[in-house]
Amino acid sequence: MRALSMLHDVSQAPNDNPMIVSAKRAVVFALYDGVQLLDFAGPAEAFATADAITPGGAYTITYLAKGEWAATSANAKVATAPIAMFKGDIDTLIVPGALGTPLFAALADAEWLSAMASLASRARRIVSVCSGSFVLGALGLLRKRRATTHWLGIDTMAEMYPETCLVRNALFVEDGAVWTSAGVTAGIDTAVALIARDLGPEAAFRVAHALVLPMMRSGDQTQVSHLLTFQRLAGPKLARLIPWIEARLCAPIATADMAQAMAMSERTLHRQCLDAFGMPPARLVAELRLARAAALLALPDASVKAVSAHCGFGDPAAFSRAFNKRFGYPPEYASRQPGLRSET
Repeated sequence: MRALSMLHDVSQAPNDNPMIVSAKRAVVFALYDGVQLLDFAGPAEAFATADAITPGGAYTITYLAKGEWAATSANAKVATAPIAMFKGDIDTLIVPGALGTPLFAALADAEWLSAMASLASRARRIVSVCSGSFVLGALGLLRKRRATTHWLGIDTMAEMYPETCLVRNALFVEDGAVWTSAGVTAGIDTAVALIARDLGPEAAFRVAHALVLPMMRSGDQTQVSHLLTFQRLAGPKLARLIPWIEARLCAPIATADMAQAMAMSERTLHRQCLDAFGMPPARLVAELRLARAAALLALPDASVKAVSAHCGFGDPAAFSRAFNKRFGYPPEYASRQPGLRSET
């Protein structure tokens, strides 16, 4: 009961910098059979949470499709309003993606695309999640624009829409009134960024906190997570090592402590780290520190000194040297260049 009360308090807590929205922004999701459930459910929950925590509310959410229902990738049916009959206002039009046949069936549906073109012409901004970018491409909305999509579809998109300036491996890309994002959970990151744009960073932080997001990721971060890559390489013997290190990056980490946590000798840990990651334990810790630092420096108003301390570098000068050696440019430059991403 206490946990339920705490969740209730999130929506009822006073806003330190209240923003009363005079008119709710209409968020409209354009669905079709086979649509990826999380592509729209994640962003929808972010907007619904923002509406709940904003005095007077902030957003309305509408789901449209050709008929009264849209079947999703996860065998769930969503009640929808007929897309051709919708005459309401649209602030943000969001087009989620799908895998394979359902997506190309939607792209071949002239009636649905015609209705989509009408919706797009009335929207203040247009957003795609995952392969929803293919729909925007079919509507001609990505011509001469920067855009991205799920890494699995980036080459196909380049072939189908050669006039689009594709940004590979970005979480999301904003080009004027058009936002495109990578797959699945990146839609949540995009929604949080849109909320920050509409209601301010504090509201976006409260939404991220309520949704238990690990951080508010910027669009310039890569689709491939350094942490996930290391977890994949770890294997069963070192499965607990990466989360253990990640939870302690702001503090000194000794190899002896790592070995004790993994219930093995330092020599065994050293050998297994070389086998799994191609580097000794101390180098692994340094790589994880620098990966976190690169992600944090991509955030607005990032301070090199604060990032250095948060990532466990006691000396900012030593941090700058290590960062420059790893990525080829100083952290001060990274924090001033929002389009610069660090990739392995």
